[in-house]
Amino acid sequence: MTVRLAQDPSQAMHFLARAERWAVAGESATELAAGEAVFELLEGGRLVGAFTLGIHDTAAGRTVHCGAAGGLPGFDLVGTMARFAEHEARRIGARRLICETSRRGLVRRLVREDFRTSYTLTKDLA
Repeated sequence: MTVRLAQDPSQAMHFLARAERWAVAGESATELAAGEAVFELLEGGRLVGAFTLGIHDTAAGRTVHCGAAGGLPGFDLVGTMARFAEHEARRIGARRLICETSRRGLVRRLVREDFRTSYTLTKDLA
């Protein structure tokens, strides 16, 4: 699978919209992708998924954040995205790579990619 920076991020938005259902704070795909670079996943030249990565500098160091990801079933999108994101994070000297989701299956899959779990608990008030 090939990963490339999206030439036209609007082409990837229908994949990123799949992340809305699992957004921790109920964000839209546009909100999840705001300020982040959009990457496309291609298999045999065919667009099969997309994800976003953003860089955040804090007192604790540089963090790379995956804001949204989605794709077609039947492809190893999570593994490809996780390996690419880790490579990019290491390349820029980031101390941390973060992915936030309420999707349990994605959490299990990311744990297999050596992510550790941490918790953000959310209660909707309206």
